[in-house]
Formats: sequence, C-alpha cells, structure tokens
Amino acid sequence: MEYGVLQYLIFPCQWAGSMPKPRKSAFEPEYREIIAHLVARRAELGMTQVQMAEQYGERQAFISSVERLQRRLDVWEFVRFCAILKINPQDILGPLFEHEARGRSG
Repeated sequence: MEYGVLQYLIFPCQWAGSMPKPRKSAFEPEYREIIAHLVARRAELGMTQVQMAEQYGERQAFISSVERLQRRLDVWEFVRFCAILKINPQDILGPLFEHEARGRSG
C-alpha cells in the first residue's frame, strides 16, 4: 500500500536511520558565550523577558528557552535580538571570528 508523504508520519521509526544527527553547537562554549552576551545586555537595559518577548512578537517562554539554551537561535533571530537590544551583531560575533581565525592560522 502506498502512503505518500504520510508514510513519514505513520511510520517514523522506519525513516529514523536516515535522519541527520542533531547538532551540538548549542552546547559549544562559543554559542553559550553569544547567548550570555544577549542575556547580559538585556539585563543591562533593565528589560524583562516579558518586555523582550513583546518587542520580538513571541511569548516569554520563547525568550526563556533561548536564554536557558533549550532553543537555538538561527541567524535571523539573532539579528532581531540584537536590534531589540540595540547592539551590533558584529560586536558579539567579531571577537569570535577573530579567535577562530587565529586558531586556524596558528
């Protein structure tokens, strides 16, 4: 019997072997450092998670899950966080890129 697209929902275990392995970068020190910068800036501004969420257009639980490293930020989300927190993404990412470049050249 042919199930089409539904086969992935009906028989998920059958396809689990071909799924990519989960990324671990959310647990790498550099990612933690990025989030720590965002949390520190929010606190510096005296902004609550609720206020941040309102400006972002999400619920407070979203901000909390990001800050507790339970949800990864993609690039666009990171840029939006920076805009709300009035910081240049380069100020956070620049030192990380420089550190990475030094590590590869030496």
